Parts: sequence; C-alpha cells; structure tokens
Amino acid sequence: MFKRAVFHMLFGCIQEPRRFIQVLSGPRQVGKATIAHQLREAVDIPARQE
Repeated sequence: MFKRAVFHMLFGCIQEPRRFIQVLSGPRQVGKATIAHQLREAVDIPARQE
C-alpha cells in the first residue's frame, strides 16, 4: 500500500523514547484515517480503533 511522506514522519515520532500525543488534523477526505490505520499496523504499541 502507498505510504505518504507524513506517514514516515509520524512513524519516526512514535518510535522516539519520549512519547508525545500525535494529532492528525486536516480537511475531510485527505487520508487521516488511512494514515492512522497504517501506523497502528506498523507500530507494536497498544492502540484503540473507533
């Protein structure tokens, strides 16, 4: 699956030892949910899907 550049940036932020809250914001239908699902699959940390 295609991964946008922002995916790699967020993935790097999530892998840092000091974890901060990451916020995905933007206009409708730009791929926020898709990136969130891709990150949840790529990272081995607890996550909740709504």
